[in-house]
Amino acid sequence: MNRPEPNTQKRLLPLQTVWWWIGGVGLTWLFWGTLWTGGGLVGGDVYSYSLPQKAFLADGLQAGVIPLWNNLTGHGYPVLGESQTGALYPLHLLVYCLWDVGTGWNVVLIVHYIAAFVAMAWCARTLGILGPGSLLAAMVYVYGWFPPRAFLDWAILGGVYLPLVIGSIERFLQTGRSRYAVLMSASLGVQLLGGHYQIAFLTWLVSGADVVFRWLQLSMPSRVPLAPPVSSSLIDETHPFSERHWQSQWHTNPTAMLSQSVLTLSIMFLFGVALAAPQLAASWELKGRSQRAIVGVDHDPAYGHIPPGYLTQIVAPWFWYAADLDIDAALQRMPLGQIASGTNRVEAHCYFGLVPVLLLIAGGLLALRRRAVTGNDLFWVAVIIASLAYATGWLMPVLQGLPGFSYFRGPGRASLLATFAVAVLTGRLLDALIQQFDSQGLRRGLVTIVLVATTWDLWWTPTTVSYAVAVTPPPIAFRDASPLRKLLLTEPGLVRLYAPGANLPNVLGVASTPVYLGFGPREYFDPQFTLPETDPPDFHAFTPTRLQWLLDAGVTHILSFEPLERRGWPVHLMWAGVDPLLNRAWARPEPLFLYRLKDAPGRFRWDAVGAGAITLKEYGPHRITVRVAVATAGQLVLTDLADLNWFVTVDGQSVTPKASGMYRAVSLTEGDHEVVWSYRPRRVYWGFAVSGIAAVLLALIPLWRRRGL
Repeated sequence: MNRPEPNTQKRLLPLQTVWWWIGGVGLTWLFWGTLWTGGGLVGGDVYSYSLPQKAFLADGLQAGVIPLWNNLTGHGYPVLGESQTGALYPLHLLVYCLWDVGTGWNVVLIVHYIAAFVAMAWCARTLGILGPGSLLAAMVYVYGWFPPRAFLDWAILGGVYLPLVIGSIERFLQTGRSRYAVLMSASLGVQLLGGHYQIAFLTWLVSGADVVFRWLQLSMPSRVPLAPPVSSSLIDETHPFSERHWQSQWHTNPTAMLSQSVLTLSIMFLFGVALAAPQLAASWELKGRSQRAIVGVDHDPAYGHIPPGYLTQIVAPWFWYAADLDIDAALQRMPLGQIASGTNRVEAHCYFGLVPVLLLIAGGLLALRRRAVTGNDLFWVAVIIASLAYATGWLMPVLQGLPGFSYFRGPGRASLLATFAVAVLTGRLLDALIQQFDSQGLRRGLVTIVLVATTWDLWWTPTTVSYAVAVTPPPIAFRDASPLRKLLLTEPGLVRLYAPGANLPNVLGVASTPVYLGFGPREYFDPQFTLPETDPPDFHAFTPTRLQWLLDAGVTHILSFEPLERRGWPVHLMWAGVDPLLNRAWARPEPLFLYRLKDAPGRFRWDAVGAGAITLKEYGPHRITVRVAVATAGQLVLTDLADLNWFVTVDGQSVTPKASGMYRAVSLTEGDHEVVWSYRPRRVYWGFAVSGIAAVLLALIPLWRRRGL
């Protein structure tokens, strides 16, 4: 394809940008029209994981505090340590202050799909795709990989920043402008603040490989490295930081320029990590005492791979995505090359659309025949091969010993990189193909056919792959109308529910157990601390040991799917009926039953005889205050999770906190005392300081460059 003259680019690129935004917004109407009109997604992790976390965050923000400790899920956990709440993510801080949790969740999802589309189109342009191919690249990247994972809100949240980082690196190498290095750094930092580090890790891998590839290109003396076509206008040519001066330096001394560029990008990478310091510090601290500290039964990094035979979905989707096929069951019956770890249809999903695949195959064969394959093309082909090989899980025995690889589960998620590479290649091939026609009508017709066919293809796919469905109205819309919520919030004392559907009852505003955490304190995965199981497992089964565990855990109420009196539970029925929130979320037409557990001691327990009154004065996510009248020295136990960042004072004097099993405890002498527990994550506070310094320095870098400092 011939490069347009600069004045032609000035006319075309603004119009092209308009098409990016039209495409980004329009496709969200097609794929997520229900969310635009007030509906919502149900299924997968939406109500069991994401919305309970976001509801807790929204309630805290609207009360004027960023909650750092979640005191509703189980016995509590560090919000930043678990990370996927995204409590420091800038858009979350804005959206959940302004809207209710249901609306806010939709806004975040839609905004990120639009942003990812525009970001990928812009990235394609920086890689030399200046025509309609940028629209195809954005469509393949955003709507090939993400819609089946829409119930995993972290997927699109993290995926926005991959094209931003790659595009920023390319533009910096093309122009030398500091703004692009700053954009790369900010993108890396904000991506980490979103709280799901796996896509950030994948971003690091492919961007690092891109820079290494540049170095290898320069090591070939027969080749002169040229920056890709530049779409922006040239600034002052005599200025030491002008684009023309920068590119002339690449021609005269490419090795030195690459060394300088790599050093600059490396420093900016560290700045990006520093921006997310409070989030990273908390997660690093939790990792040492989480189920991921040791690779084993509780943490299998290979879970969520793509069985090699299932890669045939790329070219035969009609076979695998048929409505009458149980994909999850089929995945367990694929012995050819499959590793022992489990997987499911979402983790193993990898599809780009048939038209892009056909375009890739035909264009690739034609390019090979004409010997028109470039080094950049080979790099992206290598990314496809490497990421899909890793996605099968075959390489895990070797790679899990390397930093990062053993921390994450789901090697199938590396197919994101393959999708990105396919998007780049097919976008480039479409632009090259339309240049073969002289007629504008034929060009437009071909582009229309390719884009429309790909849109329909990708729109059809997620309907059978995803675990989520769109409904109107969504269950979360009935949160304030929930009779269970109203009843439990008026109960005296601190309520802790024993309830099915882990985490979901938290949206009622009360604590509940058991818990569902992908990355959480080890105690929640240790059999010596968890609720005793029955054989076969039965939530409603009564045994004396299960009852004692609930009493010791501070459980006060039980929410069940059936009457418990006939099972032998010592309970008092408080309410029975259909709750508009929980019944819809669980898709249950049958009534629910709420019981008060008889003789439940509540959240506090006195491990001695002769205890007096325990009066709760304050209970918040960061501070708990109680008055205790003690007749005999002993130990006060709070059945919230013990954590090294919880400190305690007795009558204003700091004392050494203790643990009673997995719970917090403090020794008290005879008399009246005021006990205060305070959550002070010191590493997080240091992280805020580091993040603030990094943000200030990043903001000053463009100013320094403009002044030639």
